[in-house]
Parts: sequence; structure tokens; C-alpha cells
Amino acid sequence: MRYRRLFNWFILIALGFGAFYPPQTARADQADFALADQVSAYDLIIAMNTLRVSYGLPALIEDPIVNAVAQSTAQIMAENSMSWHIGNVRGRLASAGYGNGGTVWATENFAVSSGGMGIDQIMAAWADPDHMRPAVEPAYCNVGAGVATANGKTYYILQAAYVSGQECGSYSSSGGTVQPGGGSGLVPQIIIPVMIATPDADGKVYHVVQAGQSFWSIAIAYQITIQDLETWNNISRNIPLQSGQRLFIPNKDTAGYATPTPVGMVVPQAPDADGRIIHEVQPYQALITIAEAYNVTIDRILALNGLQADWPLQIGQKLLISPGNVTPSPTLSAIQRLTPEADGNYYHTVQSGETLSWIAGLYDVPLSDLMRWNGMDNTSIIRTDQKLLLLVTPPITTTVTPAPATTTPTLRPSVTPPPPTALTTVTATEPQASGFNLGLFLVVSIVALVAGGLFWWRVSRKS
Repeated sequence: MRYRRLFNWFILIALGFGAFYPPQTARADQADFALADQVSAYDLIIAMNTLRVSYGLPALIEDPIVNAVAQSTAQIMAENSMSWHIGNVRGRLASAGYGNGGTVWATENFAVSSGGMGIDQIMAAWADPDHMRPAVEPAYCNVGAGVATANGKTYYILQAAYVSGQECGSYSSSGGTVQPGGGSGLVPQIIIPVMIATPDADGKVYHVVQAGQSFWSIAIAYQITIQDLETWNNISRNIPLQSGQRLFIPNKDTAGYATPTPVGMVVPQAPDADGRIIHEVQPYQALITIAEAYNVTIDRILALNGLQADWPLQIGQKLLISPGNVTPSPTLSAIQRLTPEADGNYYHTVQSGETLSWIAGLYDVPLSDLMRWNGMDNTSIIRTDQKLLLLVTPPITTTVTPAPATTTPTLRPSVTPPPPTALTTVTATEPQASGFNLGLFLVVSIVALVAGGLFWWRVSRKS
């Protein structure tokens, strides 16, 4: 009886310890949910419609089929960690039933983040002409959006479309999903353009909220961020604004508030010691404004950074504007200047600001080969001082062999042995998760102590 009572007590203690150590996967799932919950598809539609109304155009009408395709696109891109569009958005919308067989025209914006993005950051990434089409082109009529999280990344998708030859508002899709805005064929929120308030006698600006105005529309009108509104008015964007609410609007003359440059303006960076110029993307900047500031073409920036024109910029992203003094020698090419290492292979050491496409161009090798040699794909990121394998054979260089003074010097080719033909594969391994579980250790320890104590007790009784 004493043994059974003692054993029950130890079991209760063990279960109590286990309760304090829940499985780690549950916390990870909760983190993923919180990440995806930061900006909703509804927020994307509201923000884009706010911009559209500010340009004097009618708000886009939410469509259930466009919503369904946008959400499906977000899910596919998230599950496959894609870094570019799926493609043929108009064809995918038409196949889903949008347009009832008519000619469909559409555009698609996407943004991706590993840590979640605020609506300010997303709309800043979409500030270039290509991504502003839903806001500035009158032909677009319908809108849909989707948000999905997978593999630690959140994808934000917005699609705008119209049916050729059909007046906007006369067409309505059936089916699909209406989850983002909550209705079919409806503008999700009344959007009223914001009238700029005039400063008071002290030079301070206060805005009185009108019906239908949102955080985003007010921030756009005054060229500040939603975070500025929250900070200076001690409010949260999670609490809806009230009609008649008075908001303080900070500006460059406000004590403690400083904007380094006017919104959207680009301040060119000076070259470093090697002549390299790197620009860090700021809010509301676009490729076209950055290119104009540095007096270079957009194509030049895209080529130097391995980008495509429809890839959105990210706040804080570093763009190589000029590679500096890294041009090959006039007598020797970049490949000819390589020296094999101890393993007989050739390597390129990555410098700050270099990209895979630029390195491939430097050695005149296909980008796909460079990525394959190093076990990379389109989502891979290179780091400064990283060594990249180059399975190349430097061309033969001609050297002059000295001859007696009475004879004419002759050229003799000097052949550098080629590197081994075996392909070296660079394999990235993920750190293994620790298998130590404190709760399990305590349970095993307690059971062992109980078993030892019982054994000793029974032996002592027999003795």
C-alpha cells in the first residue's frame, strides 16, 4: 500500500513537469499565424483603392473570382518559395470564369517578406509605374487580393482586371470567394479624398477625420507613414478612426520629427574607395526615380543587380549602381587572371555589391552554369567574401620566350593545366534541431530514483 501511494505521487509530479514543456511545433504554428495576420487581403484592396481615388478615378470593384485566383496565387507562390510571378494572369482569370468568355486584361502585384510587412512597406514596394497600374489606369475595373504564409515567408498578391468592351459595373462574376472584402461586386469601403488642413496660429497641423477616411488615406495625403500617425497621436491602427477625431500631423518643422529627405526624393550616394556606388532603397522610391538620380538607365540597374523589371523593390534593399574599378585588365581577361587553389579548382571571391548575374558576365559564363556549379537556385543569396566555384579553363596566354640577341624572338604558347573535370557540389545543410527535452529527462530521472528506492527497500526487508 505504501509503495502504491508513493508511486502515484511520483507519477503526478512527472505529469506536472511535462505540462510546463509543451511541444515546440505548437509555438511555431502560432508564430506563423501571427506573421500572416499582419496585413490582410482586405488591407491591400483598401490601400490600392485609396491611391486610385486620390488620382481622381473610381474605386476598383471587388470580384469573387479575382479574389479566388489571387488567394490561390499567393498560396502556390508561398508553398514553392517563388521569387517571380507565375505568369499569364489574364489567362488564369479567364480560365477561372472571369469575363464569361470575353477578352480579359489583367495585372498582378506581389510582395514577399520573411518577417512580415506593414502596409506602408508593401505600397512603397509597389510605387513604381508597373505596380501603380491598378491605381492610375482608368480601364481597370475589378480587384482581388490574397495573402498566404509558408516556409517562413508571407506573400501578398493584388490583381486588377477588366473585360474588354464591357462597361465597368455592368459585369459581375458568380462563384469564387468573397473573403477579403465580404461582398460580391461591392467597393469594400467608401473612400473619400483627404483635404489637406492648414496650419494653425502656432504652425501646427491638425486633421479632422471625415467619414470614410482611413489611416492609409490620411498618411498618403500628408506624405507621412501610418506609424507616424500612431506615434504622434498615441493611437493604434487596429482601432478604427472615428468621424470628427482630431489627429496631429507632424512635419519637418515639428520638434523631434525629422525627415532626412522629402518623401520619394533620392539622394545620390558618393562612391567608396574603389569607386563602387551602392544605393539603399527608401520608402516611396522606385526604379525610375533612382535611375534618374544617378543618371543611369533602369536596364543598367537591373543588369547589375540580377533583377527583372516586374520584381518589387524592398525598403532597405541595396542596389549596385556602379561596380567601380573592377574592369578586367586590358591585356588579360578575368578568367586569365585566375589562379587555381590547392584543390586545382578556380574560385571567385564575392565582393560587396556584386550579384550572381554580374559575376557570370565578368567571366562570360551562363548564369545557369554558375548557379549549378555552386548548388544554387533562384532563391539563393550570396554573401561578401563567399567563394564561388568556377568550372572554367582559362584561355591559353601567349608569352615571349627570350632568344639570343642575334635571333628574332619567337612566341611560344604556355598552357595552363585545366582544372579537374569532377564537379564539386556545394551542399547547404540546415542545423539539426536539438533533441534534448527537459521534461522527458526529469520524468526518466524520477522513475529511475523510484525504481532504485523500491529495490533497496525490498532488499533491506529481506535482509
